[in-house]
Amino acid sequence: MNSIETSFEWFLSATARGSLMALAVLLVQAALGRKLPAVWRHALWLPVLFVLGSPVLPESPLSLENRWSEAPVATVPTGPVSVDPVRDATATVAPALAPSIDPIRIAALVWIAGAFAVLLLGGVAWHRNLAAFRRRAAPLSQELHGEIREAARIRGLRRMPEVLVSGSIPGPAMSGVFRPILLLPSSFDTTFDRDERLLILLHEMTHVKRGDLVLNAIVFLLQAVHWCNPLVWFAFARLRADRELACDSVVLSTVDEDRRRVYGHALLKVETATSHPSRHLGFVGLVGLFGRGRILRSRLSAISTHRSSHPVSTLAGLVLLLGLLFAGATRAQNERPSEPGQAILIEAKFVEVPAGAKVEILSQSATYDKTTGTATFSPDTDAVEKLMTTGGADVLSAPSVVTTSGKKATIEIGQQVPDGTGALRHAGVSFEVLPTLRDGAIHLALQLRVTTPNPGSDPVTFSERAMKSNVSVRQGDLLMVGGLDQQDDNGNGRRLYLTVRPRLVASPEEVRKRLDQMVIPDLVLSEAPLADVLDFLRDKARELDPAKQGVNLVHLPAEGAPVTRITLTLKSVPLSEAIRYVAALSDLEVEFSDPSVMLRPRATAPKPDAPAAAPGTVPGVASGPKTTLLVTNSEKTKTAELAARLVLPRAEFKEAGLPKVIQFLQQKSIDLDPEKKGLNFILKVPGQPTPDAIRITLSLREVPFSEVLRYVAELGGLKLRFDENTVVLSRE
Repeated sequence: MNSIETSFEWFLSATARGSLMALAVLLVQAALGRKLPAVWRHALWLPVLFVLGSPVLPESPLSLENRWSEAPVATVPTGPVSVDPVRDATATVAPALAPSIDPIRIAALVWIAGAFAVLLLGGVAWHRNLAAFRRRAAPLSQELHGEIREAARIRGLRRMPEVLVSGSIPGPAMSGVFRPILLLPSSFDTTFDRDERLLILLHEMTHVKRGDLVLNAIVFLLQAVHWCNPLVWFAFARLRADRELACDSVVLSTVDEDRRRVYGHALLKVETATSHPSRHLGFVGLVGLFGRGRILRSRLSAISTHRSSHPVSTLAGLVLLLGLLFAGATRAQNERPSEPGQAILIEAKFVEVPAGAKVEILSQSATYDKTTGTATFSPDTDAVEKLMTTGGADVLSAPSVVTTSGKKATIEIGQQVPDGTGALRHAGVSFEVLPTLRDGAIHLALQLRVTTPNPGSDPVTFSERAMKSNVSVRQGDLLMVGGLDQQDDNGNGRRLYLTVRPRLVASPEEVRKRLDQMVIPDLVLSEAPLADVLDFLRDKARELDPAKQGVNLVHLPAEGAPVTRITLTLKSVPLSEAIRYVAALSDLEVEFSDPSVMLRPRATAPKPDAPAAAPGTVPGVASGPKTTLLVTNSEKTKTAELAARLVLPRAEFKEAGLPKVIQFLQQKSIDLDPEKKGLNFILKVPGQPTPDAIRITLSLREVPFSEVLRYVAELGGLKLRFDENTVVLSRE
């Protein structure tokens, strides 16, 4: 999922949650009415702003989301696990859609375009009108200047704001964000008497003191982001009305009762003696006494019934504000933040069995959830091999994909099928997985979908069966999701099962630590060829690894290097140390990485007078991660994506000629490609040595084709390039 769609998903979540929060605020205000002080009526909108604008919400045990957020899948430890078809999977029929049209992406682009349009139009209108006010500005009288200074002093401002007096200004208002500008109509000092002017100026200075200008700018930005949500527009209109009521309350709390009548008369004069601001002023950078109809009547009513806030009312307002913050502006506590940037390898296998077959896997460490049809096995259970004992079982594909925590990955098996209009739609199996790393566990949001065209339909329609599951597992646990029935090309009923094993892509330090834990009791070598030694270490790794994954040892010899023979005797040595000693005796350096440990020629030979190695290390062996450029063209092409998607279960080459290696890889790519197209290769190796003279020795397991090709290219001293339709190996 790209950043545009990710942002759109955040917008949908934020605008939905913000709308619910706004409704809650409106209901609270309606229920309490005048019992809730005006200042707290306005403060209740702050959690709404926080929800609408925050990219991540904090956790809280008081969050209402705890009421409906999904709890971890409840499973019961069992002995033998019997997996039956899920009966409640339903089929849906829908017209074919062109795969090139992504409605989510189109909606995201429309949303972004609308937000930019609102921002641009609002900003341009504000800047243009402010420039017009400046062009028509009139000089400020000494008397009015003194009154403004006095109002700023009373309100506790450090300095008097900039003042613009102009005949084009509709009424008293404050503008700007961090540098406030007081806008006054040219008739201000003649329309209002001194007491009225002071109260109006106190109102405007109160906006500055309370930070309403900054808050107004935030509201403008959020209204642009949520431009397509009418409830947000309505809520922000109420927020602005409550903001004026709050300022009125602050002003009235500092004057005696006689001046309340004066303040009400001033508001009426603003209504009758000044012009209404035009719509193109909008809501950008402007706060003031503007108000008509119901808003004005509400303010006058509040002035006539104003009373000083009682401590109980203040406490009630604070409790309501905190309640909204903790209940609505937070997320469920059981929702742990993902750890970003961590690479996660998803190993998947798609297995078909005959419809009606009973799949039984005996395991003492498994859980099964009947609702989602998801079985979870611990790493010591090879459920895949046991699944394959079912009669007629067949592996459709065994792809793997590397993604990062919080980023969705998709695997598709099938083909593009034309509908009645000639447009293409994917028909086959689609698997989506969203892994997130939380507190050391891997949470997987899975969706398995089978789409098949309905025979004889015109226009072509598709039947779709889908299954979703959310589960948290430990690294290396095996999930099995199954029960989706379908038909093969011969019309025979088949049932599809998916196995998923997630694991973190280990860092070099983690790889070394894992190999440190594999201790070889006895290692006795006498003039053994390096290739045989590496085979022995690979076998020992698989034997000693509790997860039975072993380690891929890749030897990249220098061109023309003689056959190295190893003589070595070690007891109770960690596998990592054994590899270091073998590399040192072969004049190689070690690069610990995942999925392969590389043994390559040293960049520079050690000097004769080089200082002795530190205790516990092997002289000449690289001890840190190394970056090696293997690919000359890193552009994403169809060929590169296919090579990264196809996983080769096993590759064993011993002094094999390059053409035979390429022929083997080409055939394997065809076998593993669901579309049976595979990879096309071009060899450009003119001169000496000839392609037949280039010998490859390599042993790998469960590695993507792209990695195998990189190793082959480096072993052959060639450059690797992924063109749009071919894989090119050349000396150029």
